[in-house]
Amino acid sequence: MTIQSSRTGRNDNITGLRDPGNVPFSLLVQARMAAALMLCTWLVTLFLCRNLVQEYPAAILALLPGLTVAVYLSRQLLMHLGANHRNGEANRPFPTLGTATWITLLRAVALVALAGFLPLAVQPAHVLPPALLWVPGLVYLGIALADLLDGYVARRAQRETELGKRLDIEIDAGGMLVAVLVAVSLGRLPPFSLLVGLAYYLFIVGIWWRRQRHLPLIVLQSRPYARIIAGVQMGLVAMAMLPIFNPIFTFIAAYMVMTLLLAGFVRDWLVVSCRVTFDRNQQTSLDFMAGRAFTQLLPLALRLIILVVGIGMLGINVSPPHSGWQWAQMLCSLLAGVGCLGRSAALLLTLLLSLDISPFGTSASTLALFGAAAALMLSGTGPWSLWSPEERILYRRNPDGVGEGSENP
Repeated sequence: MTIQSSRTGRNDNITGLRDPGNVPFSLLVQARMAAALMLCTWLVTLFLCRNLVQEYPAAILALLPGLTVAVYLSRQLLMHLGANHRNGEANRPFPTLGTATWITLLRAVALVALAGFLPLAVQPAHVLPPALLWVPGLVYLGIALADLLDGYVARRAQRETELGKRLDIEIDAGGMLVAVLVAVSLGRLPPFSLLVGLAYYLFIVGIWWRRQRHLPLIVLQSRPYARIIAGVQMGLVAMAMLPIFNPIFTFIAAYMVMTLLLAGFVRDWLVVSCRVTFDRNQQTSLDFMAGRAFTQLLPLALRLIILVVGIGMLGINVSPPHSGWQWAQMLCSLLAGVGCLGRSAALLLTLLLSLDISPFGTSASTLALFGAAAALMLSGTGPWSLWSPEERILYRRNPDGVGEGSENP
């Protein structure tokens, strides 16, 4: 059975990936090289943390996630080499992994390296050199950006393989779990965030459980909004790990984004397990109600809040060197309020308010403006917007207004 991952918008073939036929020897050699590279990366992290482990033997437990990631992803690669073919061309496997899949596997290597940071992340922040605090955020940011690159390369080379899709989904899910674990250990995200990292695996276990009991399951169609939230979540975690943001703001953003993401998982589970009724586009009655409230009514209220609070913050006295921040805040508030490049303006506004060097502090008005801007970035500016080109990009609309799927969350 094929399950469509609403987190990534790509097909995750639960069965049928293992090809009992012969795997080309050249492909097997490359796969073993990639598996060895992941294991060697973990050994390097073990070597670098040797002094810490000697001083605190319990720290070896913090290295186990990295080993688990290396072993699990290596197993997924070696077990599904028979899927190194295009969709519907099982009899024509590629003899090599290809550039796109190698980029995906390098993301896996970087993920193992990120997990190796955990023994240091659990140490008090003052013990770590300031430069080292930048490492996890930059590594995960690279992993996230490479996620865009491997798909682009695969499409350009016309080598979108089932193996690549499988690995991409596994690395996305594993990357989220490891990155959230590191961010929570650094005190950059609330412990609640760990539920998001585990949600994908709970979803897969639930599907396996129903299949074992021969309970009904259906193919889950892609939802564009789920892809947007997943992308925002990945960006949030990457930015939260950088030591330039006030944790108060990253916590607020985390609760907002992760609540939506978990709600999406619950909604998808109800659909997959046939617990709710839906139409041919898998839209439930709740989707229509929530979609109208979230994309039509809520944005208008958020834009009004941003305009009122943003204008009111002009009365805050800031030192002359920071006067530019105040005018930048006002410009972003105005653009978001009238719906001109609203999502982009809201994103810039959240950055202006949450940076450690921001002159606005953590007053009630600052937190209210940040919350409204973060919510608007997720919902869009809604009706009566002056110009919102981001919607076409995010929902991949064609010029005639037809998108790849419903805009209902």
